[in-house]
Amino acid sequence: MNKNSRNSPPPNGPDSACLSGRSGSPVGIFWDQSLVWGLLCIETFRRSGVSFRLLGAADIAAGALDEVRILLVPGGWAAHKVRALGESGREKVAAFIDGGGSYIGFCGGAGMALSSPPALHLTPIERMPLSERLPSASGRINVCGTLSHPAWKDVPEQIPVSVWWPSQFRWNAGPGAPGASLAVYADPCADFQVADLRVADVSPEVCWKDLEAAYGINLDPARIKGHPAVIEVRRGAGRMVLSYAHLETPGDAWANRLLLNILDYLDEESAKAGKEIRKPVGGAAAHEPEPELPGEAAWAGIARAREAAVELVSFGEANLLWNWRNPWLLNWRRGIRGLEYGSLFVTLDRMAALRKRIEPGGGGGRGPSVRWPRQAEILEKRTVEFCTLARRLLLEEKIAAQTGIVKKLGKVNERVDHLRSSLFGDKMNHGGLSRALFDLVDSMLLDLLRQAR
Repeated sequence: MNKNSRNSPPPNGPDSACLSGRSGSPVGIFWDQSLVWGLLCIETFRRSGVSFRLLGAADIAAGALDEVRILLVPGGWAAHKVRALGESGREKVAAFIDGGGSYIGFCGGAGMALSSPPALHLTPIERMPLSERLPSASGRINVCGTLSHPAWKDVPEQIPVSVWWPSQFRWNAGPGAPGASLAVYADPCADFQVADLRVADVSPEVCWKDLEAAYGINLDPARIKGHPAVIEVRRGAGRMVLSYAHLETPGDAWANRLLLNILDYLDEESAKAGKEIRKPVGGAAAHEPEPELPGEAAWAGIARAREAAVELVSFGEANLLWNWRNPWLLNWRRGIRGLEYGSLFVTLDRMAALRKRIEPGGGGGRGPSVRWPRQAEILEKRTVEFCTLARRLLLEEKIAAQTGIVKKLGKVNERVDHLRSSLFGDKMNHGGLSRALFDLVDSMLLDLLRQAR
């Protein structure tokens, strides 16, 4: 590869043969509270031929990390991931890395490893305070890599990657700094957004400071340029790669190639550190319960829950509150919480679709269970309740926006404030009805994915 091709990646990305057939050890994916971000990781791994195991918090507590060299933590709210792990899980993850295991985290999975609470305090590196970072960035942005690192083998110096509302590391490179930078942010791509503004559409004459004053948040994309997007940190005998860039985003060919390189690198380093893999007896992990098929009543409940989410998304589209940005992400109007609504539909849609991969004969197991119909009944009830209140909230927010700026957090009026509190609590990392609903979706989806593999 010549120098010019190293600096300017081919527009179509690497050859597809370079993205398949990885022969390394299985990667453990910590599933809990990953939802859509976990589904994206699974999709890219399947496309790329990466062997993996889905691990819940209970599996980790039961010793499942003995079966892998690499633990991958997808995006999602770090607070909910930490809650799911509990004290036992936290200790297991720390001991796994100290003993030579490797950890790779994306976005919320990266934040979970840091020392800014809520987190696992696996490294002294912190999150940058909200007041200093670019909190509303999404879409593709170029990054410049450290070409001397094995992760950048056969990858151009600059490639496009996707970010989805990332935090930022409070970390400065230099002597004595914990960790090393693998990639820093460069210029945004054409689809890069800050809040609801496509950066490419903003006139060069527009002053970003004026926009920030009007929006009340940091918007200038220059704020992120040169900041680390991907870092490597050592802990004990192990290593961690923490990335606010979503290298696992399906279709991001060069980012996916970089991810596969990182997996190969971490696998080799863990093997050098003496991290052995305990092979499950009989090819199945002992900590995983024998699967139980949902049965007709459960599938019917899942289908009705999905239909309620379909109607909610259609309501938002009809009221010009959002459109689909890509097949798994809504592009919503500023001031409302589109991520939760889109995530609910995408996860329920995937659950319903998995029926074709489980029946007939797709998942085996002990046959229909008593547990599944009850879970599906609760899922349907919670989804219908959530979607009914969400439609009321969205309409109230739309009306309120006609008389002033409506923000996701903070007081608006009595009706909006009450509905928001019921649905989401008072923080960005969703609480209220949405927490109970997503907790249930999370566990049911994990069960179905295990049966469909």
